[in-house]
Amino acid sequence: MTEVLFYITDTPGVRASLAWRIAEKAWRQQRRVYIHSASAADAEALDATFWAQPPAGFLPHALLGTAAAAGSPVVLGHGDDPGEHHDVLINLAGEVPDFYARFQRVAEMICGDPALRDQGRARWKFYRERGYPVTDHRL
Repeated sequence: MTEVLFYITDTPGVRASLAWRIAEKAWRQQRRVYIHSASAADAEALDATFWAQPPAGFLPHALLGTAAAAGSPVVLGHGDDPGEHHDVLINLAGEVPDFYARFQRVAEMICGDPALRDQGRARWKFYRERGYPVTDHRL
């Protein structure tokens, strides 16, 4: 059964850096990661952020639909099913994607922004109502 982890912080604007840290940890554990964004623009912005963050770090990643995505341990995308199996889904979209149950682990984030917090609460309720084990990490 899919394990769901919620990362909860009152700090707004930290989703990209938090996603980077979670993805890097999973990559170092040799897990494949798919980071789901709400739109193509969000995925592209995350891609740009990941190439610059942190300045001394490196996280191999590629955008879904590019040639590099096939062999990349971390794939960034939006909308459609990523197609191939990944171990960890990091969901940055406001809703739960239809393909969430194909992953061993789902990471969700609730940050300080009120609208994002309300969306996070709805996702928490979604998983709990379906009987998924939900763990929260307060940051």
